[in-house]
Amino acid sequence: MITSVKKDILDILKNSLKAIRKNNIVELKDLSNHTIHNASIFQDPHSVSTAVLIYSLSKIFERSLYREYDDWNLFYDTCISNLQMAALALSKNKDKEYENYMTNLLKIMNKLDSKLRVYIEEVFDRAKINKGSRLHEHGLSLGRTAKILGVSTWELMDYIGKTGIADVKLSLSKSIDERLKLARSLFK
Repeated sequence: MITSVKKDILDILKNSLKAIRKNNIVELKDLSNHTIHNASIFQDPHSVSTAVLIYSLSKIFERSLYREYDDWNLFYDTCISNLQMAALALSKNKDKEYENYMTNLLKIMNKLDSKLRVYIEEVFDRAKINKGSRLHEHGLSLGRTAKILGVSTWELMDYIGKTGIADVKLSLSKSIDERLKLARSLFK
């Protein structure tokens, strides 16, 4: 894993733990969006999976109704412990252990018995599509984005079409005369 990406993911994991404990949903979403920048530049699976995971957690913790399910404590405790252990493994340059802890977070869903399992699975599926649209917005092709996230191009296209991301006009620059005027004013 690239050193700068590793450092960034480690910071995101630590800050995510703080945000979860404080029930700061906005901070979790912001952390997820921050990871998308690395994912779009380096196109590494660690940044992408971290972005999807943290965004999913923000959506899960946002819904207080989920806390009423019997399985909530198991889910919460597993999230906290695996995020802590993933951060510790990453800080010790044990990338494989980090990956295992992150994977364990996804596996917890198989241990849940209630409807919470169905809701959480749906959140993770939608989070992939959402973060995929953000990667595409940062310049990755639909095909590459779909491949990185393991979703179909059609799902991604459908979501992007509904969000209007494809309709955003590219940056329009000033006219040549305006740019010359600005440049000349800088040297006065």
